[in-house]
Amino acid sequence: GQLRALTVGRQKLRLRGSAMLPLAAIAKLSLLLALPATHAVAVCGVDVPHAKVSPASRALDSSDWPEAFPYTAKDLTPMMAGNDGFFYFLPKFVQHAGEECRDSLTRFYEAVLPASGEGDVLDLCSSWTSHYPSGWRPSPPRRCVALGLNPLELLANPSKTEWRVQDLNKDPQLPYADAAFDLVTNSLSVDYMTRPLELFEETHRVLRPGGLACMAFTNRCFPTKVVPIWTAPFTEAACSRDTPRIAHALG
Repeated sequence: GQLRALTVGRQKLRLRGSAMLPLAAIAKLSLLLALPATHAVAVCGVDVPHAKVSPASRALDSSDWPEAFPYTAKDLTPMMAGNDGFFYFLPKFVQHAGEECRDSLTRFYEAVLPASGEGDVLDLCSSWTSHYPSGWRPSPPRRCVALGLNPLELLANPSKTEWRVQDLNKDPQLPYADAAFDLVTNSLSVDYMTRPLELFEETHRVLRPGGLACMAFTNRCFPTKVVPIWTAPFTEAACSRDTPRIAHALG
């Protein structure tokens, strides 16, 4: 499979058109392929050594954006809608991406994670692994919060300093103070979010000025739980378009 990462920097922009939420954000899309690269790609001022320039990595350079958020409730309602907590009641200690993709994601996080004693991190839709580099874990009083759906998976996460069970599709409001984190990640789950605008607004709220929000996604998914826009059509071009559109609608 292929790995893509949307990195959103916390900067102020004027709202455009009839954007649905008053969230200020700027986005840079970086396509991280599971293939070797010959040079770094700068993402929100961070050099990602193994990333490659591609059409997807420049997806937000276009000025051809819809004036209003283009997706309806139907576009964001999965085939198996309902209680996500029930779907994830049993732990799933499995990998959701191929080995090369996981390695590429870990190397991306090596570039954007703060040093262990220098920043606070929130991992959304977390599980038994955040795909962070082996041995990375903040030193007190810094923290890494793993927020997900299954307590047994969260307990097994080696990078966390604390964890919380929360269904973000049911309640996207994050229980943290404004400007609480330097980095927010969402590894391989942004395509399951049914209320992305509300979640992205909350993500922006808890980020410190200069912080980053990184959304990584692949071409693997649970077809019955992914939002329909992700599979209509399920192509690199479409996925690289849909996530930036959500970010653009925020500001």
